Amino acid sequence: MGAKRTRCNWVQVFSEQTWREFLEAGATVTGFRQKRWPVVKKIAPRDYLLCYISKVGLWIAALEATSEPYEDNNRRVWKDELFPCRVDVRVIVQLQQGNAVPIRKLREELSIFKSSNWGAYLLGSPTKFSPEDAAIVLRELRQAKLDSRK
Repeated sequence: MGAKRTRCNWVQVFSEQTWREFLEAGATVTGFRQKRWPVVKKIAPRDYLLCYISKVGLWIAALEATSEPYEDNNRRVWKDELFPCRVDVRVIVQLQQGNAVPIRKLREELSIFKSSNWGAYLLGSPTKFSPEDAAIVLRELRQAKLDSRK
């Protein structure tokens, strides 16, 4: 028996449209562009994908990978692109856009802000995220979920 692999955390970037389409398709499979396959292959079951919506700058959800990565060139999930590099997922926490967590709220805490070019970090998706930064985003997502119930 080998050592158990430590859970990794990834940032997954969505547009408002691709997020909506992901939800409409049942929120059970996510996808990435073909050119990202070398990175996508590193995602493993139990890894977390922290969902960020570009342009509006919001953390909206956390997903857990429930499968190994695979390629699917047949099933359409998104209207404008295929995103054939797929991973089955389950939602850990999800917010509505109105109570999602603005990334700039975490400017003092996230290590990515130590770079003046932090926005470029969020361009490639998926991108590996440090355990410390992932813990901060997860904490904020869970707190926003609790606050939305009040």
